[in-house]
Amino acid sequence: MPYNKILLATCCGFLLSACATTNQPSMKAGHHNFGKAVKANMAAQMVAPTPEQKANTYIPANRERQRLARKAYEEDKVKEPKPLSVEGDKS
Repeated sequence: MPYNKILLATCCGFLLSACATTNQPSMKAGHHNFGKAVKANMAAQMVAPTPEQKANTYIPANRERQRLARKAYEEDKVKEPKPLSVEGDKS
């Protein structure tokens, strides 16, 4: 009986592998687009566009502000954020 199960599983494996193809456009020569969008987004977010912005990339942590923010959160005294508005929006 176990031999039949092994044979059945092997046959199912061969049948399922027959459905797999390697003729996808991304696998052909000259179509290596894997990760280009992600790399482009990372580059756009990592590079400061002006020398002034490059000089101001380090923002030191303010421990006192962090402590006060945590305390306000714990005491449920967090300020409600202002809603964003778009220029020309009349709502």
